[in-house]
Amino acid sequence: MITRIPQRTQDDCVTCVVAMVMGSPYSYERVLADSEKYPKISGEGRFISWWETYLREEGFQTAYRPFSDLYSLPRFGGSVVGLLGMYLTHRRKGHVVAVDELGVVDPSDNAPAHIALQDYVVWARTQRGAEFHKEFLRVTRSVRMPGHKRR
Repeated sequence: MITRIPQRTQDDCVTCVVAMVMGSPYSYERVLADSEKYPKISGEGRFISWWETYLREEGFQTAYRPFSDLYSLPRFGGSVVGLLGMYLTHRRKGHVVAVDELGVVDPSDNAPAHIALQDYVVWARTQRGAEFHKEFLRVTRSVRMPGHKRR
């Protein structure tokens, strides 16, 4: 089960969600510091998903999967989690949440620890104008000890 890490700024949802899916010993502070090693913007001015490289380098298996596969996460008992992106039309910005076997963990202010996936989807679409990405990043926790890079 993922432990919720609340946002500290308006724009740090990715840092929170990456720390949440990686779990201990990956705290908010560690992920924030480690993220400085990765470029955020390409030479063409496009946003780079730095966390994909970070997760792989830290021994986590990742793969993009269709949105509908989120509903299968309970079968894995916490060994497989997801990062789900969306565009919030009401706020005109992107947002990321974590999903585990119990549901969605949103780092936004005042969000509960977990919200059932189906309930979150309905709420986010109606209350926030969320347009969910068609795919999510599936993260499989490695049997190797976290923090030990491949040689």
